[in-house]
Amino acid sequence: MPSAPETMAFPDLAVNLIYSVLCLVPGFISLQIVTHTTTLEPDLSEFEKSTWSLLGSGVSLSVTYFVYVVWRGIATGTLVLIRPLDIGWVELVAAYPLLLFVAVVVGYVSAKLLSRTRGTLTTAHPETSQ
Repeated sequence: MPSAPETMAFPDLAVNLIYSVLCLVPGFISLQIVTHTTTLEPDLSEFEKSTWSLLGSGVSLSVTYFVYVVWRGIATGTLVLIRPLDIGWVELVAAYPLLLFVAVVVGYVSAKLLSRTRGTLTTAHPETSQ
């Protein structure tokens, strides 16, 4: 009787690295949308790009998670704010386009808020000294 073929699995470190890179992409997309739709200086240092990408990814992941929580709350009739998630490859492939869409929306809303904030700061009446 032939033995079952062995499947080669990725080491946990490689899988975690792939997840980490995939989770940083939404923040980078949000940052690019903000810099291209506003008059912000695109000359950011690597540290600033990394920081803003991490913040954008955190916001995008949080918004996506809370959309999931609300959806599950509507589907089950009970709202539980903290739900354990064990995302496998199939779930990640299915949910990743939604995460990227949320990142685009976060970038667009952030750009509009920054433009509005900068507009009110530049149109504020300067104090005149006598």
